[in-house]
Amino acid sequence: MAGLLLAGALAATAQAQETLRIGVLMSYSGVSALAGQSTDNIIKLYQARHGSEAGGRKLEFVRRDSTGPNPEVARRLAQELIVREKVQILIGPDFTPNVLAVAPLVTEARVPALITGAATQGIVGEKSPYYLRTFFSVPQVVRPMAQWAAKNGIKKVAVMVADYGPGQDAEATFSKAFTDAGGSIAATIKVPVRNPEFSGYMQRLKDANADAVFVFMPIGELSLQFLKAYADAGLKDGRMKLLGTSDVTDETTLDAAGDAALGAITAGNYSPLHDSALNRQFAAAYDKAVGKTPRLSLYHPVMWDAMHILYSALEAQRGAKFDPDKFMAHARGMAFESPRGPVSIDKATGDIVQNTYIRRVERVNGVLQNVEFDVVPNVPAR
Repeated sequence: MAGLLLAGALAATAQAQETLRIGVLMSYSGVSALAGQSTDNIIKLYQARHGSEAGGRKLEFVRRDSTGPNPEVARRLAQELIVREKVQILIGPDFTPNVLAVAPLVTEARVPALITGAATQGIVGEKSPYYLRTFFSVPQVVRPMAQWAAKNGIKKVAVMVADYGPGQDAEATFSKAFTDAGGSIAATIKVPVRNPEFSGYMQRLKDANADAVFVFMPIGELSLQFLKAYADAGLKDGRMKLLGTSDVTDETTLDAAGDAALGAITAGNYSPLHDSALNRQFAAAYDKAVGKTPRLSLYHPVMWDAMHILYSALEAQRGAKFDPDKFMAHARGMAFESPRGPVSIDKATGDIVQNTYIRRVERVNGVLQNVEFDVVPNVPAR
């Protein structure tokens, strides 16, 4: 009897000391390097509060640099993480082409992957039963923006998007939702993602004589170029309202945009000023651990929620051998309070359901902020 008890104790100790390897496949270099930096900051912040073990297992994070939207690199590194590094869970990959490239690998190896940085619709459960997304989808922000515009007296909209997959998705989604609600599209303008000459496009916007322009541009230089051109053309102070998605006024570029962003109305899933006790705690903890740079933005609660799901699903397997299918069964259907508000994971698709907020760029205590003033609750990803 004593021997059995000793064996059980030793087995429990071994389980408690088991190390579970987690691959992190994100951009750590190039124009998207902030994604990798933010990922690491939130992992540290979450573990400072919740510890470095989950479900009795020590967690070891193995990082690889996807270098941006590079499917060949993502596929090679994912295979390296799965085959050579023996990771059992993956955080990432980022970007839609990378997600599509890695899907067959995680499916064959039965490796759960938490997607924190790709917004195209139909790329999660549709591509792998081991995918789960804590980010957002394009329709999740575009459709509420179109519906809000129609409900608030905007009759005619010009649509301007970056001419790539997500931009095309945004144009189709906005146009359908807005016309279904009784509005009309005055013009559709597609802008090349490389070196666009915005002055000519501003003239087309003027000629459209619309009540508003809806803009979808990726976070970064293209959004900044648009905002500057829009202001320089005198459109910012005219009657045409500027509507967009949160990418256009993301906190990581808002300071650089300056006054050109003031008054822009966007649909997004998070603002650092979101009014909840949990978010105030989250923002204070982030400022204390990381500082004011880089600014708190959507990606940070996205990664925080991925860590919450990771810890919860591992805790559900405490004392048992890790089972990827049980991990996914627990994670799908989860519902909890996030710094961005209430979120849940669709049980059928593994995609996120979340609030979409309508925000306006205002200067608050001398700092440009996305200030929420309306909400569309529990928006599905499709």
